[in-house]
Amino acid sequence: MEKIKHGLCLFFALFVLMTTAVFAGFTPVNTVLAAENTENYFDDTAVTDDLSEYDLSQFVYDKNGSIQFVTLAEYCFSASALNMENYALYVYIYNPARLAISERQGANTVNMAIAYDEDGNPCDYANVPLKLCGIATGDYSKLLYKFRIIDEDGAILRNARTHESDNGYRRYDIAGIQLWETGADNARDYGVGGTYKFTGYAKGYGTDQNAENNLLCSVEELETVKLNVRHTYYRTKTSSKGAGYQNQLDTVYFAVPKRLFDTYGKLQRIKAEWYEYKTKDIVVTSNQDFYDKAYPWLGRQTGAFDQFGMTEYNKEIYYSLGQNAGDAGGGMNMAAWGWNLGSGYLHVPAPALYYLFKTDNISEYDPYADIVENGGITSNALYEWIKGYNKTYENGTLPVKDGTISADLFADDIDEYRKIDTQYGKIQKGYSYYDFNADVDLQTLSSWQETDPSFWDNWINWGLWNAMTGNIPQEESRTVAPIYTLKADDLNGTDEEISERLLINPHDVSALRDYYNEAITVDTSTADEEKVVVLFRFATSDYYSAAVDIIELGKGFLWSDKHTSGQAYRAWESVFLDFDIIQLSFQKDGAYTVIPAVSDPIDIVNDITPPVYIPDGLEWWQILLIVLGVIVGLFLLIMFFPAIIGFIGKLIVWIFKGLWWLISAPFRLIKTIIEKIKEKRG
Repeated sequence: MEKIKHGLCLFFALFVLMTTAVFAGFTPVNTVLAAENTENYFDDTAVTDDLSEYDLSQFVYDKNGSIQFVTLAEYCFSASALNMENYALYVYIYNPARLAISERQGANTVNMAIAYDEDGNPCDYANVPLKLCGIATGDYSKLLYKFRIIDEDGAILRNARTHESDNGYRRYDIAGIQLWETGADNARDYGVGGTYKFTGYAKGYGTDQNAENNLLCSVEELETVKLNVRHTYYRTKTSSKGAGYQNQLDTVYFAVPKRLFDTYGKLQRIKAEWYEYKTKDIVVTSNQDFYDKAYPWLGRQTGAFDQFGMTEYNKEIYYSLGQNAGDAGGGMNMAAWGWNLGSGYLHVPAPALYYLFKTDNISEYDPYADIVENGGITSNALYEWIKGYNKTYENGTLPVKDGTISADLFADDIDEYRKIDTQYGKIQKGYSYYDFNADVDLQTLSSWQETDPSFWDNWINWGLWNAMTGNIPQEESRTVAPIYTLKADDLNGTDEEISERLLINPHDVSALRDYYNEAITVDTSTADEEKVVVLFRFATSDYYSAAVDIIELGKGFLWSDKHTSGQAYRAWESVFLDFDIIQLSFQKDGAYTVIPAVSDPIDIVNDITPPVYIPDGLEWWQILLIVLGVIVGLFLLIMFFPAIIGFIGKLIVWIFKGLWWLISAPFRLIKTIIEKIKEKRG
């Protein structure tokens, strides 16, 4: 069946149907009038009644048919600004396969222009929410849907009035309509590509309220770009924030027809929208017994809170988790973070866990290793966990996916440095949008080396042995442009070389190469044209992954607890749900051209990877014994090799500084933990 695109002009209490051919231009039709009624009741009229002047027999069931846009309707636009209470825009769609489209308000949207430049051309598009007003019944059950465009801030009406004042017509530019099939992971974007121009008024709404209806509509083609968006990510081994932290760079890529670059110049800006969240602690373990005992407690508080905000030790669980946990001296136990440690530990508490995964083995982070074999959790596994989690909804649900995802899975906020609120958009926890500039909105990956760390900084973050041997990951900070057009030479070399050059996941290199080769291949038989592949680096965020010990309280040597090291870690990351490209802006000789995108939204949930550094598990007193042994060895060297006394003297000074650091470490840790507890409670 041919694609349907008509102009539908509604007025007063009834409407006029404009059966214009695709891009047929200005087409007058006869009007039909009914009893006058100034009340806007059109939300509730039957879809088939609205479309009664159409040949409804063309709307038939086809299980393989694709959703089509039928028409746009303007209702009760008035020449007087004081008579706009009934004004509304409606869209109609044909659903041949009778898909179950979500009825939640905001689940479905229309990508349309919300701002125009001085010449009257669209300069900004947005996904505007739709309200479901009606579904056809009877012989046309679920074949026809009617939506009202929700003009929340009045921008659409203001634009219509401005266009009429400047040009003598109201203009609406629609790129596509996004509809969410119930049960699907994401909405689908169905292209429209139409500029709708309305002139005249319904009876009673013109400058002469007694004049007959002269409402007319024409439809012109609107240039859009269809995008097939893919995703990849890159993680550094270090971050300026220290141990456990890594920079995570998220990138999407898509192909754009080369003719757009030839015609309109450089791709200068990309506007996108998404829902951004930071996961709570994700615990991964290779210890089956711990996993079996901890799993039933997911989403549950392990014990009652004491006066210090700690939870009591739960004997039923038996095991505990502790990061840098142990005897701090003076009968005090401390940990940087803990779960089910009980009131006997001073630590940042996690009263409940919401993620727990079992793996066979945990090794230190290797970006080139198999994700699962290295002890990681694949993006698909984490994504399915997020979608399938249904144990608790204490914080409600996220405003996406028809309200099925528990908000308990996510932290109270996103990375502070990511927050933006400017004329170009707003990035925050939850709904975010931003219009990125290729020359301004750079992404920065800050490395540990950038902090110019001292020996003691390296010791604190990477361990004594690594600090002594210089076994610290060496990285340089990097700043990259958010928009990069891929070249053939970029894909030369090994997967590792390409990964480091383009800052993408090495496991995705093969997919990117295939995507690029397909994009540049021209198939004249299908009108397929040459395309340019664009890398869009839209977010740098914190990824955290650190080893934790599995602890059996009271089972250790000399009153310390029994620690099982290397069998568990905790991690968290940023996720981006319903990520969607809204528009591309090209710039040539200072002139901008905005092309709206028809693009299916995607969900971006990355792999969970193990820590870059897993400590050897030595207790502080073991390290102290090692240091004392080194001191004795140095003393003997001084006795037999006096020529190196000067050098050894400096080394001894360093060592005593290290001893002082060890002595004062518990007090620093106490201060840090108390501050974090206050942050968590306040």
